[in-house]
Amino acid sequence: MKPVPAFSPVIEADARWAAAAERVERYLRAHRLASPGQIARLTADIIGIARARARADAEPMALAMETMDACLGAWFARLLPTGEPGDADLRVRGRVALALGDVAARWPGYFMRESALPVELVRVMRETDLGRAPEIKFSNMAPRPAAGPVAAGSRLRWQWSYRWPFLRIVTGLMVVLSLLGAALGPGR
Repeated sequence: MKPVPAFSPVIEADARWAAAAERVERYLRAHRLASPGQIARLTADIIGIARARARADAEPMALAMETMDACLGAWFARLLPTGEPGDADLRVRGRVALALGDVAARWPGYFMRESALPVELVRVMRETDLGRAPEIKFSNMAPRPAAGPVAAGSRLRWQWSYRWPFLRIVTGLMVVLSLLGAALGPGR
């Protein structure tokens, strides 16, 4: 009788798809979805689409996350104005608007659904959209001078005493010994 391998290819593939489904569930929970039924429904939909797109050379985890990203991007495209097709920035802006507008908690039944969206949901997503940031420009500003000679002098003394801890300890011991000598010396 031949020994049965621990994992057959079918079981191993199912285990990889189960891991992909678990990753999609965690991703949906990260978007603050609270309903386990809704998370399970969306996960099943996304894994179903990913399995339909499956290729022999692709990992199930990668396919599931690509599908998740594409579905979320398509949903954001329905809600937010786009600049150009395939705008990668759209997904980032959509996630920010989703979090700031608390959409998953306020309209959980409409999250990533193809049904007609409430006007209030679209308004909230568009109002919380931050848009593009201004372009960063570097300048060549000179550093500010120190606050003044008094502040600079006290800062130098403070830094000097902490740069030479051995000298600080010796000075402290000399002061203590001088005080002891002055207190005990006249009594002899």
